Amino acid sequence: MKPSEAIPTLERPLYLLRFFSEERPYWGLSELARASGWSKATCLRSLRALENHGLLVRENERYRLGTRLLYLGALVKAVYPARQTALPLMQALRDATGQSVQWVVRDGLEGVYLEVLEARSRVRLYIAPGRRAPLYAGASTRLLLAFAPKEVQEAVLSGGRRAYTPATPTLRAHLQKLLVQTQRTGFAASFGELEPHSAELAAPVREAQGGVVAALSLAGAEAPYREGGRLEDFLYQLDQTAQEISRRLGYIGPWATQPRRFLEFIQGVYS
Repeated sequence: MKPSEAIPTLERPLYLLRFFSEERPYWGLSELARASGWSKATCLRSLRALENHGLLVRENERYRLGTRLLYLGALVKAVYPARQTALPLMQALRDATGQSVQWVVRDGLEGVYLEVLEARSRVRLYIAPGRRAPLYAGASTRLLLAFAPKEVQEAVLSGGRRAYTPATPTLRAHLQKLLVQTQRTGFAASFGELEPHSAELAAPVREAQGGVVAALSLAGAEAPYREGGRLEDFLYQLDQTAQEISRRLGYIGPWATQPRRFLEFIQGVYS
């Protein structure tokens, strides 16, 4: 029996939603049948159920995600307690640095950009809220991986890793080195790992018990992050904001990040 055939009938529509992504937003019936391993009749029943509830829309015999999901996504953001606490401080960080500010959480082996405050400068790095990225690529997602349970780390390290750009860290030894550095200093950085000529800095947000609940990040065009003075300013402002959000979430433990050590690491690895 194929794994997809073991999925209970009531869960099959939800399983089909997993196939829709930023890279593949449209699917036809035959394509979904092949991808899922189900018959066309089985797929069609699930597609009609999703269509009836506004979760999918059919356009010229192909399906895309429906607007009902926009409402549900907005509702998730609105009631997410940590995000509500963080938002005013994120806005202040965006205004102070001129960079995009992102709130990223882990969902399984992926990171989800739950909130994105776009930069107000002419040069922007556009990332849509709700975007997903693998935990090994990009500063914010890799920071979440560094502080994830050991079984999650091993699943990512042992699995296949797609190279989105030549800078994507796909080699296990390289990825492990980056994770160790993040665990030691509390920060992660990426330069063109998901999108060419982009950069991102990430810091952890901790809840009352000390666990990392989200990654807070600055992102934008790569050039400003290559300037030593601006990079240092970005990192310290990011660190202060992540610490203040963590305090407001009830974290009272020591704030053990090491900005200076991380800057030295960046200059040695990414220069």
